[in-house]
Amino acid sequence: MKNVSTLLVSLLLVIQSTANLQAQVRVGGNIVPNQNAILDLNANDTAIGSRGLLLPRVALISTTNPIPLTEHIAGMLVFNTATSDDVSPGVYYNDGTKWIRGIEPQETAAFSIRETEIEINETISLQSVLYHGEITDLDSNSTVLSIRAVFSDPLVVQTSFAVTPMLKPSADGTTVTWSLQIQNFNFDPQVSSILERIIVVYNCSREEEVSVSFLGSFALVGW
Repeated sequence: MKNVSTLLVSLLLVIQSTANLQAQVRVGGNIVPNQNAILDLNANDTAIGSRGLLLPRVALISTTNPIPLTEHIAGMLVFNTATSDDVSPGVYYNDGTKWIRGIEPQETAAFSIRETEIEINETISLQSVLYHGEITDLDSNSTVLSIRAVFSDPLVVQTSFAVTPMLKPSADGTTVTWSLQIQNFNFDPQVSSILERIIVVYNCSREEEVSVSFLGSFALVGW
């Protein structure tokens, strides 16, 4: 009888273990697994710290070839380590007929800094003048970096003029209205300088040149 009792206890333990294996499992922590998950992984366990899920690493041959599996199995998820045919390192899942890359590598737009010169050639004899124009056909991530004025007399520019750029982007970010206020603080109409050109510096990822236009100027304050 003792042997029979021992056998029954062992059988019950096996049955219980099998039932536990089929139940929900949580790895990490001591919280009950989420009722919707058969496997609940805790990324930040108080005992072992933060951990990640490491997918099986395999070397795929192509998206149409199941190797290293024996066949295509829908739902299979792996991390491919090989560069071969039409596959490259990354996460792939199988739809039952082929491997599909799960996360496409993100392409970073290559921005280049450009500048456009606008010829003005106007004598600044007023105390304050506002020049304005537009930059169109920008991509939405472009940034106008600076707007500066070039004068014929650097000495006068350094001592007598203050240049204040102002920008107003459009709602979609593809057009920028620029304004450049030039102020002569000499308070001497006899001392003037020629505004030769305005230089607009911006960055852009589009290969095509943008359109930088000069819309005009008007006096703010006269002598």
